[in-house]
Amino acid sequence: METRLVEAGDTELAVREWGDARGRPLLFWHALGDHTSLQPIEAAPILVRDHGFRVLAPDAPGFGGSPRLPAERYELAALVELARSLLDALGLERVVWVGSSWGGTVGVHFAGTHPDRVEALVLLDGGYTDSSRDLGSSLEEVREHWHSQSELWSYDSWEALDDDARRYFRRWSPELAASCRSAYREENGRIVSIMGPDVYAAAIWGTWLAPPAEALTRLGAAGVPTLLLAATLPPEEEERRRLARERFAELVPQGEIRLIETMHFVLEDAPEEAAHAIGEWLTRD
Repeated sequence: METRLVEAGDTELAVREWGDARGRPLLFWHALGDHTSLQPIEAAPILVRDHGFRVLAPDAPGFGGSPRLPAERYELAALVELARSLLDALGLERVVWVGSSWGGTVGVHFAGTHPDRVEALVLLDGGYTDSSRDLGSSLEEVREHWHSQSELWSYDSWEALDDDARRYFRRWSPELAASCRSAYREENGRIVSIMGPDVYAAAIWGTWLAPPAEALTRLGAAGVPTLLLAATLPPEEEERRRLARERFAELVPQGEIRLIETMHFVLEDAPEEAAHAIGEWLTRD
């Protein structure tokens, strides 16, 4: 695995890369929250070794090693154009786009806007559900809400971060610990979120401004082959997810839905199963 800074438009993005430059290019966009491009740390080597991919994964602006941008640059249309600039900078005409959660949402918008740049789209329990809008009616209110949750953004030690992160996954490994730790830094004796409340609020606000049904309709019209790996846990969310899957199937007729028995973070709960499902779907033809 290598990491480098790539000029994309008027900013830079830190990009991690697994595999040979001759491999089939796969762009991975990580989830929202304290994640980075290290999220596919366990799945990427499988996609490289067993399925012949070259995996390129950027840290989104304000995450990991990428500088943050003004709030309006987290609107989905702006992120789409940033991703296009990144592909241009990497010299990639077309990619397979794989997105986890928020990364799937960005991917739906990207594929619907630039279908000529996307060979296929894989959504890891993302891009097909509606976001809750119960935190306020303006960006300022959303930002104020997340600033008030000070306990979310720092820890006393790396071990305390590990203990908190483990609650979100059904399994744990040294690679998962490294992925979670990559989203933090040491500052004044504390372990502090690199993303922080301002970036988080701006990214959430950006998703609220672009309803998923409209983007899914454009994706369906674009005809980009799409695989949705939809999580089935926890069971109390199944009815909401079922309705979202039905809408996805209606709006994206070329889409294929596969259920996977994981919580929301598919790669963390089942990296081998997810990697092989992605690789086999992308190479079966």
